[in-house]
Amino acid sequence: MLGHMTHRLSVVYVVALIACKTASDDWVPSDVDESETIDKLGAAGYAKVCSAFDDFVRDQYRTNLLVRAACTAQALQSTETTAECADYIDECVNDIPTVVETQLEMILDQASCPAVGVMTSGCSSPVSALTTCLDDLGAQVDNVKLQLTCAALGSTVPADWWRISPPASCTALASGC
Repeated sequence: MLGHMTHRLSVVYVVALIACKTASDDWVPSDVDESETIDKLGAAGYAKVCSAFDDFVRDQYRTNLLVRAACTAQALQSTETTAECADYIDECVNDIPTVVETQLEMILDQASCPAVGVMTSGCSSPVSALTTCLDDLGAQVDNVKLQLTCAALGSTVPADWWRISPPASCTALASGC
């Protein structure tokens, strides 16, 4: 049975549980009262919180591991040998191709206010519910940092390997606003 398993290549995922801290106290502007309602925060305050989180996400999550995961997914689809795959990844990490850059943007765009779909007007949820949701989205991005290995060459890379599931905190927030 083990012999059969070694003949079958599969995409290997190793979850990289990197300590990319997503605590809202790291990114929420100091003049934002998290106990205030989103409605009271208003459109300008909401935009300020969202912009701060977007900046935080782009700084925290454009890490080598996330870039390497996107480069590996591309290498598995465009190379024929493990040596070519490894070379592609190294070149890709050093000079990110447009196709990988686009993939990285799609990954990071999932962790954003527009992805949550909150309507600020009339929203009685506290700002803390929004910051919790955004922190949870950041944690989901941590889970996207999957290492695909060149050993899986020849296997199909799932088209949605980079997708995150909306956390329960975001689903509750979106339905409450």
